[in-house]
Amino acid sequence: MNRHILAISGGGFSEEQHAAIDQYLIRLTQKDSSVKIAFIATASNDNEHYIEKFHTTFQQHNTIHITQKDFHNPNIQNIINEQDILYVGGGNTKYMLDCWKATGFNKVLKNAYAQGVILAGVSAGAMCWFEHCYSEVDGRYIQFEGLGLLKGAFCPHYQELVRRESFDKWAQTNGITPLYPLMDPENIHFTNEKCVMKLISY
Repeated sequence: MNRHILAISGGGFSEEQHAAIDQYLIRLTQKDSSVKIAFIATASNDNEHYIEKFHTTFQQHNTIHITQKDFHNPNIQNIINEQDILYVGGGNTKYMLDCWKATGFNKVLKNAYAQGVILAGVSAGAMCWFEHCYSEVDGRYIQFEGLGLLKGAFCPHYQELVRRESFDKWAQTNGITPLYPLMDPENIHFTNEKCVMKLISY
C-alpha cells in the first residue's frame, strides 16, 4: 500500500473547469468505478459556495463534505477512512490547523493517511501537510507548525513578489529544508513521503 499526497499551489476546481490536476488526482486511486472523495473546507470557514463548487465538479463521483461540526461526530474516523481521497481547500492555514488540533481532527487525518487514504489540497490545503508553515495571519507573515507528514515547508503562490521575498528570507534565516516554493500552475506529488513528480497543470 502506497501513501499519496498531492500538493497544489493554485488552480484545480476552484479556478477552472475540468482541471487537469483534478483528473490526475482521481487517477491516483486506480479505480474504474466511482471514487469516494471528501472535501474539507475548514480554511474558508466552510464556505458554502466553495463546497457547492466541489460537489458540482466531482458530481460523477461519490462526494461528501466535512464541516467543523462534523469533527465532533464520534464516528468521524470511520467516515474519513472510508474515503479514497480527502481534498482540503484553500484559505486561512493557521485557522484551519488550530481548528483541527483543538478537535483532534488532525489525528483523524494522520490515521487515514496511514491507512492509505489519498491526501490532496490547494494552497492552505497543500501547506498544512508539511512540518513548517509560513503564511499570512492578520496581515503579517508568521511561522507555525503543520501536520508534519512531509518534511520541510511549502510555499504556494510563489509568483507573488512580497510572499516570495518573505518566504525566502524566513527559510534561509531558520535553515528550513527541504523547500517547495511553487508558482500557481505547479503541483507536487509525494509517494510514501518522497517527492516523485512535479506537474504543470495549466
